[in-house]
This record gives sequence, structure tokens and C-alpha cells, in this order.
Amino acid sequence: MKIALCTTTIHVPHALKLLRKCSPDVMFFIAGDRKSPDLEIAKTLEDVPNHMYFGGDWITPWKCNQHIGFNTLARRNIAFLEALKWDADVIVSWDTDNYCLDQNYFFHFEEALRQPFNGIVVSGKDDWFDAGAYLRPPAKHRGFPIQRKHQPVYSTTTDAKVGVAAGLILNDPDVDAVTRIAQAPDSQEVSLLMDAGVVVDLHTWTVFNTQSTAVIRELVPAWFLLPNVGRMDDIYGSLIVQRVARERNLHVHFGQPYALQQRHPHDLIKDMRAEIAGYENVIKLAELLDSIILKGRSVIDDTRKIYRTLLHCAFLPEASVRAGLAWLEDCEGLGL
Repeated sequence: MKIALCTTTIHVPHALKLLRKCSPDVMFFIAGDRKSPDLEIAKTLEDVPNHMYFGGDWITPWKCNQHIGFNTLARRNIAFLEALKWDADVIVSWDTDNYCLDQNYFFHFEEALRQPFNGIVVSGKDDWFDAGAYLRPPAKHRGFPIQRKHQPVYSTTTDAKVGVAAGLILNDPDVDAVTRIAQAPDSQEVSLLMDAGVVVDLHTWTVFNTQSTAVIRELVPAWFLLPNVGRMDDIYGSLIVQRVARERNLHVHFGQPYALQQRHPHDLIKDMRAEIAGYENVIKLAELLDSIILKGRSVIDDTRKIYRTLLHCAFLPEASVRAGLAWLEDCEGLGL
């Protein structure tokens, strides 16, 4: 299984040295930005074999590039495309302020994605599931709608196929800005249920981020980080992936590997402003996705139908949706 780790950064990614100790074979794809210290990053990466760094001034051939722009997490889409070009079977999205807890980081992802899952399947009484509830202390995951409560329902499943494996974040978990301002959660433990791992029912919505998440190659065309939507780029992307995965009976898995976040400095007031529209619209997007009838012929065809529908959606910028359509053209160019 060829695994690629993808990230974008405006900081020197020192933690890549530790991640390299987890596997000599995983290829690292790092997309820089205009704020990235290219020379310092290049110097640090001299000690990290098997990597490709694309600086902020790199002239990319990808069509979606002109729609993505700069100074945005959505630059990570460029790293995704380069990893697909490299023929990655699995793409791991990673944030540079996350540290793996042990050297089994990539092994846990491979184990979750390689074989069918036998264990606990979770759903929600109101069709939503929040993995952040299993941190200790609990910390509602950023993007989980504030209008919904975490009311899990447990059952069992056998031979469930997994398309997405999302790891939980310790120390400074991924929560909304208001929660971080009011509570500054410090989650140092995870429940036994997450240690064992769970999959989410195909008709239950959840949210996952791009801090420490792996997606199989088949689903990557549906995994686009939308630009110009504030701090909901990865959250909206996670909903679209789930909708496409549902047609293929592919589940989202939560569990190991865990990562510890030593969070880069953030302007929390700015973060809060960038989240407001998302919390107004995340349920609307899920309901719209539920209403779209997909034919299941290919991931690209299904995702294209979603984006063409979203072109007429009042709460998403048209430019963001057209960026997704350009991304799909790039994926088609890779023969996906």
C-alpha cells in the first residue's frame, strides 16, 4: 500500500523528522504558500528523505490552482493532486503542529483502511455523530452543528468497508473558536471505545478535519477543501466525501492513530468570524446533499453532480464551487 502524507504550511515543519521515523517509505508532499519561509523549510527538509516541497512561487500545472489562490489551507489540494500523480493508494492529510504519539502512526491508518471492519457501528438519534465526545474531557468537534446534540446509538457490524480513517487530536483538540475562548479545552485522554475504533453508520452525518485523516485513493476526488468558506473548508469537504462514500458502502472510521497538537498561534476572534457562516449552513449543506440522487457510476461523476447542484446554492460562493469543478478536471486528467 503506497501512502502519501500531504500538508501545507507557513511554518517550518520540524515534526516531519519524527514522522519519517514512523516509516521510511511514506512519501511526503508539502505545499508551500506565499507566507512560507521557503529557504528555511528546504534546509530543514534536507534531513527528511522521500519528500517533495512545492514553494509558494512554484508554477503548478493544475487547473484548480487559479481558483484556490494563496494564503489558504486549500493549497493542500495541490499536494493531494501531486500525491495522486505519484499513484498513492492512501492520502494522509496532516497539520504541521501535530505530533504523532508513537512510531505506529501510519500503521494504524493502514490497518483501518486495508481490511474490513468488525466491531461497533455508531449512529445518532438525530442523524449526527460527534467523535469529539470521546475525548477526555469531551470537546465538541469543530463543525459539528450547534443545533444538534450528540446522542449516540450503538450497534454491531461485520465486514464493513472503510474509506476514511480519522484520528482524534489530544492536548488542544479541534474545537470552534467560541469553545476555545470560553473553555480552552485540554484533552489528555481518549475513551476505550475510540481505542478500539468505531465506524459511522452510512446514513449518519459526522464531521472530520484534515489534521490527521486518511482517505483511500478511490474517494480522493470527492475530498476537496473548498476555498473562500472560512474555517469550514475541510468540514464542508468532509460532508461531500461522506455523501459520495455512501453510494459505495464506504464508512468513516474514528480511532487510532491519535495525535497531539501544539497549536500554532491563532487570532481567535478572526477564527470566530470565519466560523459563523458555517454554523448557519452546515445542516443546510447536509440536507441538500441528502436530497441529491447520485447514480454511483464513478466518484468523479457523483462529485461533479454535487458541485453542479451547489452552483445554485445561495450559501456557498460560486467561486468555491467552480474551484471544485476545476479540481475534478485535474483528477480526470490523472485517469481517476
